[in-house]
Amino acid sequence: MLNLLYSTSDYIPGREALFVKVDLSNYLIDYYLHRKDVVPKATPEQDEKLKELIACFAIHLAAKSPVEEHAWSVHLVSADPYSLFVTGSTGVLDPSGKGTGAIVGNVLTENIRHTDVNSLHAQVVTKDGSVFKSYVSSEEGEISKIVEAFYKQSEQNPLRINYSLTTDVSTGLIALPKWDRDWFRTADLQKLDTEENLKRMRDCGFEFKCDCSPQKLLPYFRSLDEKTLEELYGEDKELIITCPRCGEHFAIDWLMLSD
Repeated sequence: MLNLLYSTSDYIPGREALFVKVDLSNYLIDYYLHRKDVVPKATPEQDEKLKELIACFAIHLAAKSPVEEHAWSVHLVSADPYSLFVTGSTGVLDPSGKGTGAIVGNVLTENIRHTDVNSLHAQVVTKDGSVFKSYVSSEEGEISKIVEAFYKQSEQNPLRINYSLTTDVSTGLIALPKWDRDWFRTADLQKLDTEENLKRMRDCGFEFKCDCSPQKLLPYFRSLDEKTLEELYGEDKELIITCPRCGEHFAIDWLMLSD
């Protein structure tokens, strides 16, 4: 049985908004097991920030086209510089709006430059392979506020996020064209599913899953000339590579390159 992050998306007629609810409770089983084995030195603050980013990212995917690959890098003002990375897709949805995708994230602490500005760098790869990038900065250090600023500046439509510090369930409200502005600003995100007439649009699950592997890295290393490889390996027989998407470590043995 898969431990999924569950996401529901409901259209609110008349209000012209999309209400999204995400539940990380089962997903966090695989999340914490993976990070315990792969990134044991991450601080509780860093892990909490990444968890919040994943919740916000799942809300974001709920309003995006299926199959698109999205990725966010968040740089935060910190005495010990670090960045957060998250990527994923809803995958293919059936006609009823149900599907299973994947979301994976990581805390990056090596070779991260100091910054005086909180920022979010976004990239999306569409179904036809087109790539679009955007960037926003924010005076806020709270992840959900940075994401809201991203929507205001880059997505050109408002987003409100209620990230829960006491439960694994968070909610989001995304404005659609011709949204009810006064209602949108004051709506209670904790009660919307009981107070409004909702129409289910999507019901998705997301695995904590990365498709990285040594085999995917081999073509790159095989493309390097012998001198470059000698500089990389030095006197070592294997090179340890870290996946930036999930933090997994792989050993690329010199002999593998000649297979």
